Amino acid sequence: MDLKIGVLSLLLLLTATNHVIPQENGNQKATLLVSQYFDNLFGADERLITGPFYYGPTRGSIQGHPYYIDDFWKDGTIETADDVFRGLKLKYDNYLNRIILMYTSTDNAVYQVGLRPGNIVRATIGGNEFIPLPVFADSINTPFAEVISDGEVQYLVTRLKTLQITSGSGSSDYVYKENFRQYLCHNGTLIPFKGKNSLFRLFPELKEDLKRFIRMTNIYPTRKNTQDRAKLIDYCNTLLAGNDK
Repeated sequence: MDLKIGVLSLLLLLTATNHVIPQENGNQKATLLVSQYFDNLFGADERLITGPFYYGPTRGSIQGHPYYIDDFWKDGTIETADDVFRGLKLKYDNYLNRIILMYTSTDNAVYQVGLRPGNIVRATIGGNEFIPLPVFADSINTPFAEVISDGEVQYLVTRLKTLQITSGSGSSDYVYKENFRQYLCHNGTLIPFKGKNSLFRLFPELKEDLKRFIRMTNIYPTRKNTQDRAKLIDYCNTLLAGNDK
């Protein structure tokens, strides 16, 4: 059923069956009826389905894709202030900054919806954990950051993409360019994670211990070596917790 026709049919049905709604709670009852209608139509919880329909990436001669890491659907979970929704099929569109939900309605139609970032507290997509980037003024446009390491110090990564004109005479007119950013978050403060010196400046009292750890483990916490950087942050959190032996 077409979405607009369905809504119109619902309103006509209410009128034809003489559903008289008292003025004082009319808005509440009308909202409930519409909510129940959409829940029955789409087979999904309206607390989660809060964004616009999603029709995939921009069409045309474009190199690459707008998604985080790859363009495969993954099993995931969405946590809002009200509930946790499990067993979902999700992608993260880095270009539009929307987590995309795919689900099947009660009439077996497949829909994709771009969930509104302001409603999401935490998400997992294929085993990767995402949170809204802290200390961001506009919650509607807040990018999602992958939590690489968690603890008193969080190690966060964003991979937002922009669409740029390609140079030269290749087969594509545009290309998705990834803007790779790394942050440390401590006591509500977001700090660009440029290298080990960022950590040394944040915790000068731990500098020698951290340098010793780097030498002993032969890690190389360079810019895109997120695994070794995560090991360094994990050890820093161990020191901060007083659990180092």
